[in-house]
Amino acid sequence: MSRYEIRYGAVGGQGIVTAGALLVDIAVEKESKYAVESPTYTATVRGGPTKVDIIIDSERIIFPQATAIDFFLCTFQKPYELYKNRIKDDAIVIVDTNLVKDLGDTKNWKLFKVPIINETKKQLGNIVLTSVVTLAITQKLTNIVDFQNMIDYVKHWAPKEFYDLNMKAIEVGRSLV
Repeated sequence: MSRYEIRYGAVGGQGIVTAGALLVDIAVEKESKYAVESPTYTATVRGGPTKVDIIIDSERIIFPQATAIDFFLCTFQKPYELYKNRIKDDAIVIVDTNLVKDLGDTKNWKLFKVPIINETKKQLGNIVLTSVVTLAITQKLTNIVDFQNMIDYVKHWAPKEFYDLNMKAIEVGRSLV
C-alpha cells in the first residue's frame, strides 16, 4: 500500500473529527499501518467549517500534510468550497445531496451524491452518528481498512448501551453508497 490521503469536511458538531480519529485508530491498532490525522477548526467550533485530513501508509509518514487527496467526503456547502483544494483528478468524492449543491468543476472525480445527514437523522435519530456513517462509507468505497477490523474496533470503542446503534450506523453508511 502506498500513501492514501482522505479529507472529511463538514460543520462543527457533525462528527467528522471523530470519524477521522476512528479511521486512524483502526489503521494503527488493527492493521499495523502508519496513520495521522490533522483536524482544522474555525473559531466557531459548533456550526463552523471543519475538516480533518487523514493519511494512511504502510511506510513511516514523514510529511503529515495532505497534498494529493484520494478521497473527499463533505456534508456542507461552505466546507466544500473551502476544502476541495488538493483533490486528485481521479479522486473519490462524496457530497451530501441536500447540503452541497454547487459543485463547480468536478474534474474526473468518482462522484457520489448521498443524503448523509438526512439519512443519519432519519434512520438513527442522532447527527453525532454521522461519524460512524462516514467511517462505513469510507471503508466500503476504499477498503483502506478491513471491514471486520472496523466492526471489531467500533464494538470496542462504543459504549455498550450504544453498541447496537453504532452497528446500525455502519449498516446505514454502507447502504448509502
